[in-house]
Amino acid sequence: MKIRSSFNQSITIALLLSLSGQTLSATPDPASQEFLNQYGLRTINVMPAWSSTTGSGIVVASLDTGVNTSHFEMAGKIISVDGGSTIDVDGGGGHGTAIASVVAAGFNGAGMIGVAYDSRILPIGVADSGRFANSNSAAAGINLAASRGDVRIITLTYGTVFSEPQNSAIVNAMNAGKLMVVRAGNDFQANPDLPPSVYNQFNGRGIIVGAIGGGNNLIPMSNKAGAAANVYMVAPGEAIFSAGNRCNDCFTKWTGTSIATPHVAGAAALILSQNPGLSAQEVSEILFSSATDLGAPGVDPVYGHGLLNVGAALSAQGDLDSSSSSAGGALGVGIAALAVGGGLAYFWSKNKKAKENLEKTLVFDRYDRPYIMNLNRALNVQSSAPTLFNVMNMFDRQTRSVDVNMSDNLSMTMHARTNNPTDYIFLKDSDPFLEVDDQLRDDDLAMKMAGNFKNGLSFNMQHNYAPASGFDKVGDLSLSENFIWSSSYGSQYMGFGNLSDSLSLGYQANNKLAFKLGANRVEDNLENGQSSNAVMLQGSYAPTDNSSVSLRVNNLYENGNLLGGASSGAFSVSNANTTAVGVTGKYKVFDKFSLFASFTGGFTNVSEQQGSFLQSFSGLRSQSWGTGVIGSSLFRYNDRAGFAISSPLRVSNGKADLVVPQSLDGSRNIVSDSTRVSLAPEGSELDFEAFYRMNLSHRTQLGTSVTYRSIPENTSYVGDGMSVFTTIGMRF
Repeated sequence: MKIRSSFNQSITIALLLSLSGQTLSATPDPASQEFLNQYGLRTINVMPAWSSTTGSGIVVASLDTGVNTSHFEMAGKIISVDGGSTIDVDGGGGHGTAIASVVAAGFNGAGMIGVAYDSRILPIGVADSGRFANSNSAAAGINLAASRGDVRIITLTYGTVFSEPQNSAIVNAMNAGKLMVVRAGNDFQANPDLPPSVYNQFNGRGIIVGAIGGGNNLIPMSNKAGAAANVYMVAPGEAIFSAGNRCNDCFTKWTGTSIATPHVAGAAALILSQNPGLSAQEVSEILFSSATDLGAPGVDPVYGHGLLNVGAALSAQGDLDSSSSSAGGALGVGIAALAVGGGLAYFWSKNKKAKENLEKTLVFDRYDRPYIMNLNRALNVQSSAPTLFNVMNMFDRQTRSVDVNMSDNLSMTMHARTNNPTDYIFLKDSDPFLEVDDQLRDDDLAMKMAGNFKNGLSFNMQHNYAPASGFDKVGDLSLSENFIWSSSYGSQYMGFGNLSDSLSLGYQANNKLAFKLGANRVEDNLENGQSSNAVMLQGSYAPTDNSSVSLRVNNLYENGNLLGGASSGAFSVSNANTTAVGVTGKYKVFDKFSLFASFTGGFTNVSEQQGSFLQSFSGLRSQSWGTGVIGSSLFRYNDRAGFAISSPLRVSNGKADLVVPQSLDGSRNIVSDSTRVSLAPEGSELDFEAFYRMNLSHRTQLGTSVTYRSIPENTSYVGDGMSVFTTIGMRF
């Protein structure tokens, strides 16, 4: 079954890390009147962001009518234009003061709270008492804001006729690295006021803001997105509670795209405060991609990208990584897939400290923003034995085969399999972090060519068969094709990928002695890029008609995985080389019954992946075993029955360093915690299987099988499972 890890789509970041240098002693209470006065704060979902960022260190240049600097909400918020000798005082009826307060009004227990309440405002008065600015005065104000190194965001909330030199000043400010946040205008139009000649040059460095009301519908006066939909979003802009200009503790309410604009500017200030290294283009991209879709699906000509969502904007975007381009000591490993198997998956549950470390792992999103997340909850844990998965593969799909006998000694077999929807229910129910690809898989087509010659030589060439097919059958030593475990058991160290090409050469020296040499290449198409190459030498000896023994030596080289487990992402390895020795014996105790047993043990050398959480492997050993009984002609001629108990491949010994990034220091260097952990689980998986098969006719065969899988809780999330199935085979 093809499985892909959908980590970045299905895992929710549990905790946002505050690494901006801010000290958050307290955050606003959502039940306080100070917060409740502003429905817009709830609409834009700002509360989750305040736990980690408040806008500290960010300056927003507000170009409007000036600001009432004496208003108590503006205390400590104002930066003068020229060092303190001149302050742009609001002379436009409080419009500029209202705009500034929505951005930066203080968290002081009264009145209102600004979106970025610890940010500061550079007020530049460019508009008259009618809130209108001519192109020349607006251009001068924009150029002034652009010239200042402390300004990161510039808001244009005044009325104007956009023309030169204002248009050139906007482009020049964006070229200087400033994020432009511009009102859409209140003209009931299908397009914003800003001309295409300007917004077509935004290139992600500017945002046009429309206004919605309490029902998240565009207010009638607000200009729509129109042709500027790719640079347009909306924010609350109806009856917005804000600071007034008539007295130093007055408040008022404003409606329009002007009062919607500072919501977006405040959100940008929060993002930049937490991550000052972001560019204007990155900030706008974050705001657009995280917006709540309104209107027609996707970017549309009314709402553009949709409604500002601050909480989503401050959450991780894109694939997560344990590296940072700006942080020293970066690990350099992507967390794109976290599927692990076998003993490699065990370390976090055995060691308490290791588990605690994984609960608070430092990761970075596509914009290099740091977060803390619980990797324990993100791991796709699978047993290394594909026992019940094979059951679903084998019996929930229809197989069509064609056998061609090219001569007495040469034959060819071709298989084609079709999907059955029940094939996917098993995995979806077992692990919510897994997505199963329901497309036709590459292994739906398979072919084999085999030859047996009178001189005792034989060969077997296979494509897209189970890796075990050509390696576990030497002379009369085959355990049983009816046991699921035996189909993979003989190649426990041959890899578990589902794209396989193999070649084996056999020699039957006499009735007692046989040899086989095989080579196998396995490609894992689980989107993790693993592959393995293996060689095997096997010899079997049958001293009597009732007994036989086989010795097998395997060498397995794995690229990107370990012992068949998809150890990807943060737990990846570079390569692993395993040498294994296996012995199998069979003994006929009665006329109708035979006992069999098998044991395989291996030693593995691991080359760790640069930056992987797992480093410095040592003493890695693994083993598997199985035993059972097979009977024939018990109730009718040539029927067969059997019972087996097996323990699939598991790590029996081995340790590694678990190096988990935990935090950033004051110089933004990654601080990691290293713990020496055991890779060997305390318990072992046990698989119990029983079958009965009989011929109904010379063309028809009936078979029933029961499989029970006992899995310790410390090695898998899948848990115990039982499967009962019946098959009917017909030859035509």
